[in-house]
Amino acid sequence: MTGEAVALDVRPASLAARAASCAIDAVAYSLLNIAIFVAAAWALARAENIDSLLLASLTTVLTVLAVVGIPCAVELLTHGRSPGKYALGLRIVRDDGGAISFRHAVLRALLWPIEVLALGGGIAALSGLLSPRCKRLGDHLAGTIAVDERARMPRLAPLRVPARLAGWADAADVTALPGPLLYRVAQFLATAAERAPASRLERAIELAEELNAYVAPAPPAGTHPEEFLAAIVDRSRREAVGRESAAAAGVERFRARVGALPYGLRLSGPGGGPGGP
Repeated sequence: MTGEAVALDVRPASLAARAASCAIDAVAYSLLNIAIFVAAAWALARAENIDSLLLASLTTVLTVLAVVGIPCAVELLTHGRSPGKYALGLRIVRDDGGAISFRHAVLRALLWPIEVLALGGGIAALSGLLSPRCKRLGDHLAGTIAVDERARMPRLAPLRVPARLAGWADAADVTALPGPLLYRVAQFLATAAERAPASRLERAIELAEELNAYVAPAPPAGTHPEEFLAAIVDRSRREAVGRESAAAAGVERFRARVGALPYGLRLSGPGGGPGGP
């Protein structure tokens, strides 16, 4: 549920998935941090007359960069992903389903070394066990949640695409849409009517800006962002149905060609062997 009491069709990540994701992140960040410190040590070794105060300051800066700055930058630039989350199909989003901002990434990163690194993930695991949506302390503080983007697509009622967009949607060049993005758009359209108007428009604009990178040309001027989303999802759904129908027709044509076997034998139904005459 969001702050507007809108039930979002999202699947929170399981504790096991989050633990595996954290383990992968810890290894990846540790290797990167080792490389940074080795490079810094090599550079300092070649320098002359390094003041002890300067050395201490550089060490502090590099430590903060390693344990807070890098995780924050990664989640911010990837819109809630990290090496571990990418491998497990997870993403960090706001409680209302929107993309995280700098504030969310910073708050989560500040608690990352305490929850995960300092105590081997014990605090994060305990928080996840006690939370119905498997949140760690950083999620509670930032107002975020880890979701499983490999969950099934939400069911959508027939979408109403304005007639003025039908021709554009059919002719537009749409690059293959990432499954997670298509899932988030479908999730929004399924719950849009339950949102407050301001939140609904803000989320529609946010998703439309992300989706626009995969569509050319842009929709006609004056198109409402939610209509744009509906037009693209409707086209994607029709194309998926068309592909399934074509595949089924291909199977039937194949069966028609090879169904007649010697001596009057024919292929039986799916999963069966040859039948009698």
